[in-house]
Amino acid sequence: MTDVAVVTGGGRGIGAGLARALSDRGHHVVVTDVDGAAAQRTADVLPGPATALPLDVRDPGAHRAVALAAADLGDVTVWVNNAGILSTAAAWDATDDEVTSTFEINTLGLIHGCRAAVDVMRRGDILNVVSLSGLGPTPGLAVYGASKAAALSYSQALHTELGGARRPIRVRALCPDAVSTELLRAVAGRPSSALLFTGPRVLEVDEVVAAGIAMIGSKRQLRVLPAWRGWLTRTQSVLPGFARVVTPAVARIGERRRPGA
Repeated sequence: MTDVAVVTGGGRGIGAGLARALSDRGHHVVVTDVDGAAAQRTADVLPGPATALPLDVRDPGAHRAVALAAADLGDVTVWVNNAGILSTAAAWDATDDEVTSTFEINTLGLIHGCRAAVDVMRRGDILNVVSLSGLGPTPGLAVYGASKAAALSYSQALHTELGGARRPIRVRALCPDAVSTELLRAVAGRPSSALLFTGPRVLEVDEVVAAGIAMIGSKRQLRVLPAWRGWLTRTQSVLPGFARVVTPAVARIGERRRPGA
């Protein structure tokens, strides 16, 4: 039976890269995106069989419809929850729409995707593209980081529950630092995005794709890219007083590196 992989947010960036890598591995890839035309463009250039479907990840019923369509094509063995949005603002400046959309897409969209995947998968891997910001407080990205922290917590709990139920489905959580995508470029002009530029460099899409693909079929449930940035972010959670003093100084470094600053 044909192995099928579903990728959400596959119209561009990391999602398109993961779709290509999964196609290279022999999967029939179901490329989904809220922008159906973008999903079709990705599907059209894949080396193997592909199907493009529009998907608004905020809609649980739409997830289930995609899952059933994918199951009709073969054995769904990989499901990638990649769709997400990035917003930066001081915690008190985020608009109602920003808060609602961020959680609906980054958190609930991932949860709906996982639930739909579990409904149709007999075995395989769910890869959730989360974020370094989900590992600890990220000033300037308070709402975004909180949405990703919830997504990470859900991913880890689901992984454990599936193991307890003896279902051969593993849930992987990939937490990359800032990646050179349209999402990052869209917020780079905001001073509140400074922490995104505090690393030595911004990651390339291909690096994140390679890390995600390497997790599939492995024993690794969580991967932070780069690993040392994960330890630094976690420190802010366990030493909040230290973080309150040091983080503004670190943010100033990012402000100097921020494009257009």
